[in-house]
Amino acid sequence: MAEFLITDDSLVSLKDKIVIVTGCSSGIGLSTIQLLLSLGAFVIGSDLHEPPEGAVSSAQFTFHNANVAEWQDLLGLFKKAIELHGRVDHVFSNAGIGPLANYVSGIELDGNGDPKEPTSLVLDVNLKGAINTATLGVHYIRQNPNGGSIVINISSTGLQRFRAVDYGVSKHGALGLMRGLHAALTAQDVPVRVNGVAPSWTATGVVQKQLFDQFGIYTQPPGAVARAAANLMADESRRGHLIHIDHEIYKEVDEALLLPTYNTLPHKDTVSEDESMGRMAERMKAQAGKE
Repeated sequence: MAEFLITDDSLVSLKDKIVIVTGCSSGIGLSTIQLLLSLGAFVIGSDLHEPPEGAVSSAQFTFHNANVAEWQDLLGLFKKAIELHGRVDHVFSNAGIGPLANYVSGIELDGNGDPKEPTSLVLDVNLKGAINTATLGVHYIRQNPNGGSIVINISSTGLQRFRAVDYGVSKHGALGLMRGLHAALTAQDVPVRVNGVAPSWTATGVVQKQLFDQFGIYTQPPGAVARAAANLMADESRRGHLIHIDHEIYKEVDEALLLPTYNTLPHKDTVSEDESMGRMAERMKAQAGKE
């Protein structure tokens, strides 16, 4: 795996960049906006409530109340950035909530004794919210002559078996979102990079450090993840990368580990699914041109 360090010098290019951060009022999001502002970026942050008093004191920060599960709220967030700064350079899709549904032993019954549909709130926030944030990010960033990037908070739970099923599904989906968008953006030559962070246990509102300490479970500071997100924005060579962060150690795992492992599986004569899609798209495009 490709372990690497993140130096302060590698982040200086974020000065004067316009960055949107969802879930900005606590944990990883708050640490990220604080880091970006210290680097001289302009940040538009969204959440259901403002950051704690005194946590952010910069004229280059704007808070916009938004629920990422609502399309119109997200649209308003991006339009606010355009209104203030005329462009969007980078987006950090970070907003998320902890597990809620129990598909095994927590099934509720209605008055007729029939099972009720489980809540989809975690999927609405963590996955649909990420999809819609990224979709709007592509729409607005591609209008920049120099392009920009989207970073998705995927979580290390998107790489493993995880018994909190709704949360695990949302993060596996977020990994699929990052990978699929990278393939689509590359195929269509769109000047938007997409990458992801996959942090292990990190002290946030969802992961309460004091509780985890009681069980002897290490939680890394949210600033460690903020540096990874900033690095993915600043380093223009990073495309389709997934940075795993554990004990403040950074490793790129998709290009270095996951994809090479998968590539050992197919038969030597198998055409990959993505290449197959590309061939079919080219054929359909050619046929349409003849009509």
